[in-house]
Amino acid sequence: MIARNIKVKVLYNAKDISEDLAKYLKAVTYNDVMSGCADDVSLTLEDMTELWEGDWLPEKGATLTISLISQNWAADDEGEKKLDLGIFEIDEIEMTGVPHEVKIKAVSVPDNNTLRGVERNRSWEKTKLSVILRDVAAGAGMEPYYGVDDDPELDRAEQTEESDLAFLLRLCKDAGLALKITDGKIVVFDEAEYEQQEPIATIQREGSNIKSYQIRSKTRDIYKACRVKYANPKKGINIEYTFTPDASKTGKVLQVNEQVESIAAAEKLAKKKLREKNCEETTIGLTLMGSFDLLAGNTVTLKGFHAVDGKYIITKGSHSIGGGYGLSVDLRRCLNGY
Repeated sequence: MIARNIKVKVLYNAKDISEDLAKYLKAVTYNDVMSGCADDVSLTLEDMTELWEGDWLPEKGATLTISLISQNWAADDEGEKKLDLGIFEIDEIEMTGVPHEVKIKAVSVPDNNTLRGVERNRSWEKTKLSVILRDVAAGAGMEPYYGVDDDPELDRAEQTEESDLAFLLRLCKDAGLALKITDGKIVVFDEAEYEQQEPIATIQREGSNIKSYQIRSKTRDIYKACRVKYANPKKGINIEYTFTPDASKTGKVLQVNEQVESIAAAEKLAKKKLREKNCEETTIGLTLMGSFDLLAGNTVTLKGFHAVDGKYIITKGSHSIGGGYGLSVDLRRCLNGY
């Protein structure tokens, strides 16, 4: 029987350097974020001979393609599993001593990429969000993926002294959508839809691999419902709509006064605004044994945490390889109906 182990496969500018790297590799850290910012990875290397500070010093801007390969990690008969972390670009190198170490840091969207590194002034007229995504991705040499049925029509979208990434993030937030950069792709998705997915695992507090946990449940700035009101006497428009989730709670009603053209638009806006306020009501941080299944965007069921038991979505995972495989995850409770 092969003992449980984790290996790291690394391609440097598409060339496999895993065997040479293994002799020096002390630790790997991978931060997997559901939305809003780039994933990143760091490799910590032992460098007593100062080889990595000299002849083998990596070039900033070089690419790293990284995978984790496990053998019988979760069970004796599990066999081999692989987790592709994606393609990253080296953007920072640290050299320290004594002892001599080199830390290579890389991100899924480097600063010198046009997506983040160039501020632009331009506009789109009478278009859809998916079209802007396609245009921006083409300019950055990346692949667009619009994973939402709803595709908002925009009368005008103006980018003013903003990077393409900041501009896209703003448009997505305005539409109640999320954005992630991963493996050469720009992905637009709906976090509410992700929360409706079936849980991929049940995590028990007792008798599990949990090493520590932290629970945060807040009442400040949390609302039981959202009321949208819009009136335009000149056009004879007077629209009012209140959205109250099934699991309604005591508390305040969020008041929103913004232009809407229909009850359907008011309902959509109410759900979006209420989600923005309530999504962080209950959050949990877990430190536990590493797992290839507990990835950002997946949902899990938590049991044994008493009042905060339920369905949660993983918003961030930090995978650490080095003397074992550990994982820290941030989760937030899924919302029902919005």
